[in-house]
Amino acid sequence: MALLSQEAERELLGIVDRRFSELVAFQQANADPLDLIPREVLLEKLDISSQTLRNWEKLGGLQRYQPPLEDSKKIYYRKTDVYKFLAVG
Repeated sequence: MALLSQEAERELLGIVDRRFSELVAFQQANADPLDLIPREVLLEKLDISSQTLRNWEKLGGLQRYQPPLEDSKKIYYRKTDVYKFLAVG
């Protein structure tokens, strides 16, 4: 038993396809060559706690990046990793 008619399904798929194309175009237009976001900014933008971010790291969905300087404690994440994690998670 189908929940949607074939016409409604095609229309819905068309809408999803257009939205996805818009998202890809937006990401390409706003591409950051390094693709990194600082930990503090990510916490603020997603309105999550440090513990939540650590849990996501433990799940293997996010990898943290640190500059190769001994005194640096700044942590970054790849934006594309965050997008992928949020899309799947």
